[in-house]
Amino acid sequence: MKTDQTQNENSIINPVMPVISIVMATYNGGLYLEQQMESIVVQTYPNIEIIIVDDCSTDNTIEILQMFQQKYSNIKLFNNAANLGYIKNFEKGCSLASGEYIALCDQDDYWHPDKLKKMKAAIGDFPLVYCDSILCDEDLQPIGVNISDRVSCRDFDNCLQQAIFCRIYGHATLIKKSLIQHAIPFLDTIPHDWWLCYIATFHGGMKYIPEPLASYRQHSANIFGAAGGKSRKHNKLNKAEEKRLEMKKIRLRINTFYKLCPDDSIKEKEVLRMLVKTYQSFSLINNFQRMILFFNNYEQLLASKKRSVIRKFLFCFKMFIKIK
Repeated sequence: MKTDQTQNENSIINPVMPVISIVMATYNGGLYLEQQMESIVVQTYPNIEIIIVDDCSTDNTIEILQMFQQKYSNIKLFNNAANLGYIKNFEKGCSLASGEYIALCDQDDYWHPDKLKKMKAAIGDFPLVYCDSILCDEDLQPIGVNISDRVSCRDFDNCLQQAIFCRIYGHATLIKKSLIQHAIPFLDTIPHDWWLCYIATFHGGMKYIPEPLASYRQHSANIFGAAGGKSRKHNKLNKAEEKRLEMKKIRLRINTFYKLCPDDSIKEKEVLRMLVKTYQSFSLINNFQRMILFFNNYEQLLASKKRSVIRKFLFCFKMFIKIK
C-alpha cells in the first residue's frame, strides 16, 4: 500500500488532464479483488476516478471495497438494490462515470502501473483503444501465453470484422465517453465489450496497442474463457435446451447488428442481411448460401481468428451445418 501522503496526492483531480473513469462491476469477487484494487490505485496516470457498482455481493467484497474507499477519496462505491447481471451492472457504472474516458475493469485481473497512461497516449482520434494481455492462472502466474498468441489482434474498422467473433475484452480497453453514449442501452443478450466494439466500427474503429498492459486471470468462476469467448456454463440445462438458447441469441445478435448497420455501408449491410436470412433455418438453400457467404467474406467475418487460410476455409465449410 502507498503512504497516506501518496494516497492523498493520487486522489486529487488534476484540472489540466482529462479524467479517466475506471468502471468496475463487482459480484462476490472477494477472493481476488484486493490484488486488483492495489493495481488500480497505483496507476501512473494522475487523473482518475474509480466507479464501483456492486451487484448484491454476499461475500466480503463490500468490506474490501470500503477499506479502499476509506484510503482513497476518488473511489465511489454504489450498491445495487437488486441484482442486475454483469452487462447491466457495467452499463450502470458507465452511466455514473464523469470522465471523458472510461476504462472497464474486472474484479479479478491485475493492471500494470502504466496501463492507463499508455492507453490514453495511444487513443488519438479513435473511440476505443485496446491492448494485449498476459494470460495467468488462478495465482496470477503467467502461463506463457498472451491473448495475441491465440487471436488476431490488430486495428479494426469494419462492422463485419466484429459481427461473428469479437476477441477484444473489456479489461483491455480504454473508451471515449462519447462512444458509451452511442452504445447505451447495452443489450442483455450481447456481452457489453462485444457490443461496444461493434458500435465503435461506425465511429472511427479500434486501435490496437501491441503491448501487454494487464494480466488476465483464468479461473473456474470466469464468465468467459480467454481468447475463445466460450462461456463457462454453470446451469443445469440439458444440451438440447442449451443449444436452442444459444441459437436464439445468435440469431438475435445478427438481426440486431443488421439493423444497426447504416444504409450507406452497402456491402456490409447486404452481407448482414444475407446472414439474417440464412440463419433462420437449416434448409438446404440456406445452408448452401450461408457457406458461400462465409467463403466470399472470410477475411472480414473471420478477422479475429488467428488461423491459416486452410483452417478458415474449413470453418467456412462447417457453416453449411451450423450458425455462429
